[in-house]
Amino acid sequence: MDLKKVDKDGKPLNLTKQANRNEQSDYYGYWKKDPQSLEPSQEDIKCELQLQALGDFEQLELNFDHNLFQKQIKDQTFVPYLRREGISNDREGLLLVGLEGDKPTDSLSRPEAIKRAGRMLYESDFRHPTQAYKDLTSLHPLLDYWGQLGRTMIIRSNQGGWFPPHRDSPHLSRDCFRVITFLGNASGMDSYEWWLNDTRQTIIANKTYFVDTRKVHRTHSWEADSLHLILNVPKTWKNVMKLMSCLRYY
Repeated sequence: MDLKKVDKDGKPLNLTKQANRNEQSDYYGYWKKDPQSLEPSQEDIKCELQLQALGDFEQLELNFDHNLFQKQIKDQTFVPYLRREGISNDREGLLLVGLEGDKPTDSLSRPEAIKRAGRMLYESDFRHPTQAYKDLTSLHPLLDYWGQLGRTMIIRSNQGGWFPPHRDSPHLSRDCFRVITFLGNASGMDSYEWWLNDTRQTIIANKTYFVDTRKVHRTHSWEADSLHLILNVPKTWKNVMKLMSCLRYY
């Protein structure tokens, strides 16, 4: 069975072309076509300055019932996450906040969603809770704290699953910042690696972190069922103040 073409059940994968540097990171080209699209507002600048002052990987005091989560997640169905042509990578996802009408098994990644929608999409365009959001009541303390969220999902990296070195929205005019919870016993440092700027980060299972994903980061899982909840939080001054109010070290 060729796992570059089918999933573990033998079903054909919905493959996406390998990332094209010229298409995805031509910020100068984007700027020439539409200067305003990358022009930071005053709120962008003050939010980014404050976020930069906090650090790159900061633990937050946001708690949830991880025992209840372990029971509830068993009822959910994961789907392959952004499988690229010619690459075997055992990672899956579950959509919690997506486009209007999305199911938890619809396209989780932006490239997949853009392909499906036929138009450019930004993290804050994903604003509709799916049934999985409603069912996973154990996660509501982590989700509801922020109010309206952007694209939000659970990623499951199985043994050997990985994300290559990359940056997420490194421009000052990005619309969201990232908050990540490492879920379950297979999400700590014995099971899962998160590297940021070539430094391995300290991860405590079932804890939540603000992560500056503008910086180069990569991940790797050594065990099955390494779960992490990824929140795209709209970048507003209100949400930056909320973030500062739940820092572990204040």
